[in-house]
Order: sequence, then structure tokens, then C-alpha cells
Amino acid sequence: MRRRFVALPTALVLLAMLGQAVVARQTAPSSPGRIVSTEAVNVRDCPRPDCAVRFSARPGETLIVTGPSVDGWLPVERNGVAGYAWSLFVTTGATPVLRQGAPGCDRVALIVNLGVNYETQMEPLEWLADRDIPATIFAMGQWAEENPDELRRMAELGFPIGSHGDQRNELTTLGDAAVTADIRAAEAAIAAVLGEKPAPYFTPFSAAADERVRALIAAAGYLNVGWDVAADDWDFGVTPDDVFMNVVPNVVDGSIVEFHLDAPSSGESTAVAIPWIVERLEAKGFEFVTIEEMARPCPSAPRTAPSATTVPTATPTG
Repeated sequence: MRRRFVALPTALVLLAMLGQAVVARQTAPSSPGRIVSTEAVNVRDCPRPDCAVRFSARPGETLIVTGPSVDGWLPVERNGVAGYAWSLFVTTGATPVLRQGAPGCDRVALIVNLGVNYETQMEPLEWLADRDIPATIFAMGQWAEENPDELRRMAELGFPIGSHGDQRNELTTLGDAAVTADIRAAEAAIAAVLGEKPAPYFTPFSAAADERVRALIAAAGYLNVGWDVAADDWDFGVTPDDVFMNVVPNVVDGSIVEFHLDAPSSGESTAVAIPWIVERLEAKGFEFVTIEEMARPCPSAPRTAPSATTVPTATPTG
């Protein structure tokens, strides 16, 4: 697989501009909304990504939300100028979380969390790359330090690298400063290996996140990512059939599927099952996408690889 994805600032803005996704949130009319998890959000004059930009809002900036969302876009106002902002990056209470993409185009996103610390199985990723099947990697900082060659190879294969935190600590048990320190330590560890920060997506260890933790993750500039289908492949004694049956019967349009490739049974379970799963889901008509793509709306035209051009953060696009 040689697909390349947009650099961090562009990816953030594209996500902010594009489409409809299923997010965990509630929106109250005429309430303040704060920009999170991105470097800039373009506010448009209608609820579509092709509408003209009225203004751009920066992280931490507060807008007035004037009504309920329209196809994933919130009507907002700043200093008397009204428009629509993509709701995944506007919090009006609960911090948005991407757990499942919008239905309508039979998409599935595969994600791999790394940090269990047994031998990392690279063969399934080589297999995916050879077939141009995308997946998104979430690496733990301590894992990146101990497995730099594997992480670099994943990036060379074209897989986007997000963050899975730094240590095997449930973030809900840590204070605010310690949570933020964990996020930044992971960022530094991954950057030390790859020469750049991780992509702006974050999965917490053990899926341990409450509203406080999600807000801290968003404030650090990361999109909170979850999943609706778990391979449940992190422990001893897992078989390929277990992984297959945990995944295939439960996948729906828009599913995000979580795997591990450094668990004690990964070599004899997940590494074997991933080709089975991909082939079965392809036969059922599903298309595989990255987390970046899953946060977008269903495309109205044939999908093409995003541009690799980096756009200056001072000039948001979309």
C-alpha cells in the first residue's frame, strides 16, 4: 500500500469541514460551543462542505450555537456573523467522540491498538498494504520506543499513525496533569521515531475514558476515537475463529473495528484471521477506509486518495 494521507494540519481541517459522522454528543439551541480537537474550523454559509467560508475559528474559541445540527453541521454565530460549523469539532457539553461513521456507503475502518507488548505481528499489515487495504494504527509511546523499526515500517507502508497514549495506565485513574503528561509523552515518543507528531487521533488504553479525560484529549488537539466492533483479541488463548466471529457478524455500514497485533495470541489468531475478515467483508460489499476518511460524509463521486499537500495552518481549507 502506497497511499499517502494529508499532513496533520490539513487532516484536521478536512475533518472539520467534511461530512456527517456518528458522534456521542448532545446539542442545546442558543448555547456556547467551544472549538476542540483541531487547528481551525471553517464556518460556512450553508451546511455543506462546498459552501462559501464566512470565517474560521481556532481551538478554544467560543461560538454561539443557535439551533440543532443539520446533517452534522451546527448553526453558529460569532460577532453577528452566522454560519455552519462541522459538529465533530464543536463541544456544547459532552466532548464529541467518533465511534462509528455515517451509514450510506458501506464503509468499514480497521484500527490497530499497539501496547500490549508481546511480539508485534507485521505480516497482516504487509498483507493489507500489498492489497491497498487501509487501516489506522494507534501506537502507545512506550511501544514506539521499544519497537522503532516496526513503527517506521508501518509508516512506510502508508498507514496513518495515531496515539494510544504513553503507558498502560487507565487515564480515568490519573489527575488532569498526569493525563496531559501521558498524552504529550506519547506524542514525543512517536515523533522521535517518525520525525513528526502522530496523526490527530487518540484511543485511550483499555478504552478508559470519561468526560473529563475526553475533554483533556480534545484540548490536546486530538480527536477522540472509539469503536463499535472489538475483535477481543488482546488476551491468551484466542483463536482465529474467535476473532472472525467477534468481527464479521457484528460489522455494519460505518463500523470501526478494533484489533491488536502485539497481544499474546496475535500470531496464531489475529494475524490469521485478518485476511479471512477482509475477504469476507469485501465479498459482502464493504469498502475499507481510514479513520480520517470515516469521519467524512459518504462521497458523491468515486473516492480518491487525499492530497499530500500541506496547507499552512493560518489558511484553513475545505
